[in-house]
Amino acid sequence: MSALAIAAPSAATDTLTVWNNLRAAYDAAMAADDDASARYDAAVAAYEADKPTEPDVNMMLLFGGFLSGGDIARFRLLYVDDIDELQLRIIAAKGVTRWERVDRDPERIAELDKVREYRRLLAECKERHPIAAIEDEWEAAGERLAVARSALLLAPAPDYGAVRWKLDLLFGPEATTPIADRERSIPSWSCEFTDALIADMARLGATA
Repeated sequence: MSALAIAAPSAATDTLTVWNNLRAAYDAAMAADDDASARYDAAVAAYEADKPTEPDVNMMLLFGGFLSGGDIARFRLLYVDDIDELQLRIIAAKGVTRWERVDRDPERIAELDKVREYRRLLAECKERHPIAAIEDEWEAAGERLAVARSALLLAPAPDYGAVRWKLDLLFGPEATTPIADRERSIPSWSCEFTDALIADMARLGATA
């Protein structure tokens, strides 16, 4: 056995080692999240560029005055409504509505055919651009980043430099960037993070 005693690492050394390891894990998670975000943004941009233009559907002809207006009715027609069922209802009405008694069923069905063609082209576009898988990767990367960030914020800060890093992450310019036309504001964080920060200050202040 060696005559030299091996000194146990100090608490400060352990704290610094743990911090450095967690910081490296956080930086790696941040880089992975940035990469996933860039790939997701590129995929969405390619999809939007290739996406077919929404058809100009005569909503007044299909539904009459009371139901023709509004973005919700148009959205439902283009993306939600059962077009075949809607056509059956139009045919069942025999061209008669409370606004007119002229048979305009062929024109109404032609408007529905615009929607059918749009949905067909949209489905083909989605097949060419499988965004869902990339979105899942992006969300997973974001979750890993959140876990790494939480672990770092809750870890004891080895020095005041680490405390400053926590303060900047929680309350710095990036965290308080105004949204739209709103003024800068302090984000709402879990008390676990602020409690850990207060404990850091108390511990480091006691050993100063």
